[in-house]
Amino acid sequence: MSPAAAADPDRIDQFREDVFAFYRSLRRRRASYQLTATQWQALAQLDRGGPMTARTLAALEQVAPQSIARTLASLESEGLISRTVDPDDARANIVVVTAVGHQTLVDNRAIRNEWLETALVQRCSAEERELLLIAGRLLRRLAETPEPADGEALSMRS
Repeated sequence: MSPAAAADPDRIDQFREDVFAFYRSLRRRRASYQLTATQWQALAQLDRGGPMTARTLAALEQVAPQSIARTLASLESEGLISRTVDPDDARANIVVVTAVGHQTLVDNRAIRNEWLETALVQRCSAEERELLLIAGRLLRRLAETPEPADGEALSMRS
């Protein structure tokens, strides 16, 4: 794709819509466990990142500490996480995923993976599947692009 094609606002808008359509479809395929998208994300972040403080989790999720506190309270009431006093700061807690929380994530991932594998096999050629796997790595790279500093504009690179 040439830099001119990449800068086409209509194509960029269509790409964004395509990514969100896929995300919404994938998000609909969940275990029957009744968690919000925010709760799933926080639980998954804790599972990937290991034990951490609520403040650290809030920073990773880019939400206010008050928001993460509500999310954690819900997850704790369901037995999906537990909290212990932080040995370095008695005012803070270390949050950890429980065995039930971990199994909930495993079950949820299995449902989504099964749907995705079936969709890839049914709807895509072998070449398209390989292209999508490559595109996944590229999307991750794009997701890691830092936010521009205040007043700094994004620039297109060729």
